[in-house]
This record gives sequence, C-alpha cells and structure tokens, in this order.
Amino acid sequence: MTDTWYLIMDGQQQGPLSKEQVQQLAQEQRVTSDTMVWSEGMANWQPASQIPGLLSPAPTTKDGTTPPSLIPTQAQTDTVAMSPSSVSPYSTPRTALAHAPTGTSYPLIAIKPANFALWMWSFIGAFLCIPLLLILLFFAVASSSSSSPQTGSMGAASILGGVALYVLCLACFTLSGIFFYINLYRAWSCLAAGMPSTSPGKAVGFLFIPLFNLYWMFVAIAGLPRDWNRIVASYDDLKNAPRMNESIFLMFCIGSLVFPPLSLIVMFPMMSQICQGINFFARRRN
Repeated sequence: MTDTWYLIMDGQQQGPLSKEQVQQLAQEQRVTSDTMVWSEGMANWQPASQIPGLLSPAPTTKDGTTPPSLIPTQAQTDTVAMSPSSVSPYSTPRTALAHAPTGTSYPLIAIKPANFALWMWSFIGAFLCIPLLLILLFFAVASSSSSSPQTGSMGAASILGGVALYVLCLACFTLSGIFFYINLYRAWSCLAAGMPSTSPGKAVGFLFIPLFNLYWMFVAIAGLPRDWNRIVASYDDLKNAPRMNESIFLMFCIGSLVFPPLSLIVMFPMMSQICQGINFFARRRN
C-alpha cells in the first residue's frame, strides 16, 4: 500500500492525496471517520477510521516509538490489504454508498497485461488433439485384431502416440483454464477502485464450488460487463476504455448450462473483450 490516497467526499472521488493532505482535511473536519478511502494494494474501500494513523499522526514517546496502547491490533490491520496475500480474497466489497464513486480521475492500478493469443492457441490446441487421438485409437483397435507383426508394431506405435496426444490435450485444456481464470481475476482487479459488486478473489474462487458455481457464474462472468461498463463510464479519463458486450457474456453462461457448443463459440469474443479491457488498464499504468 502506498501513501497516495483517494477519498469519497460528497459522492465524488477526490485524489490522489498524500497522507499529510488527508490529515489536513481531517483537521478542517472535511474528512471524518466515516469517509471512505482507498489506496493501491487495498482490496476494497474502507472507512478512514479503520486505517491506523491516517486521520492524525500517531503519538510517540520520548524515544520515538509508538505507545503499546496505540499499536494497531490484528483486527485493525486485517481490514487493510498491505499486499494481495494479506487480505482474504473472498472479502465482499463495502457498499456504503448507493452508487460507485465518480470523478475525473480513476486511480492508477498495477495490472499485468493479458495475452489473448496464449489462451486462444492453448484452447484450440486442445480441440485439435481430439480428432488425432480418435484416429490413433482407431488404428490401435484395428491392429489388435491382426496377427501380422508389422501391423502389431503399428498398433503399439498408435497406442504410444495416443497416450502422448492425451497428455498434450489435457495440458492444453488445463492451460486454457488457467489463463481464463487469471484474466477473469485481472479484469475484476481493474475495477477495484470503483466499488464493484464483488472482489476478484471471490469472483474466481466461488466458481470452484460445485453446484453453487452454476449460479455464481452469472455473478462473476455475466456480471462483469455490467460493472465494467458502469465504472468506466463514471470517469472522464476512462472514456476511451473498451466496453464489454453484456449479451456475449450472458450467452456464454446460458450456453454452459443448456448448449455447451454455444459457450465454446462465444468464448472467443468474450475473452477478446476481457483481454482488451485488461490491456487498456495495463497501458494506462505504464
């Protein structure tokens, strides 16, 4: 977490401000303990009172140390995300405000760029392996019924090739799934400062809960373009950000339940839009 802060004042986002500027506003009573604040590294917006030492400098003793009674407790420090590993990834964002904060400047968030080609070729590679695997399986079955030594050696080679293709197919499917979840997490992370409806960790983590994920994908996947378009439209410096098509994301979720081939088709434009959005924020920071 840095010493650059963003505040919600009168329904508008203010910042970036230094810690000293926030303390000056607190002395002027323009910032109170209930003022929502955010800094890079925090998972969600938090009331200023939950950030130790933000509203006023912490008193020190003569030797320059903080009195034991004023050292933040574990409960206090748990509310601030000092790093991605120090906050529960399943924490629900606060919704103290009826609407997301708006303003002319959206905070710069450290986001790694997405590579659509890596996902696409791993996804396509998995499906290309399937017909080849069936062909080798056919040769293996056909050769098993023949007594010819030459045919038998071809059958053994077909079996070995089939095993190798199966491993390759499984690896490609696994990689495409990993790339999908990574990019979904990054997309929700781009919205962290705009009060999204869920946190990145919760969006991805709950998709691994059996049966519940049938409902949750409509929140984590179909809900992403709604939050995305709402938040990027709220800031003047995000007006050039790519928008996401809500219908495509919804079709993917519905297709996953009732007609999987549809979800496979719409997955390509859906992932393309996710990657374009992530790369917009990555270029913006760089």
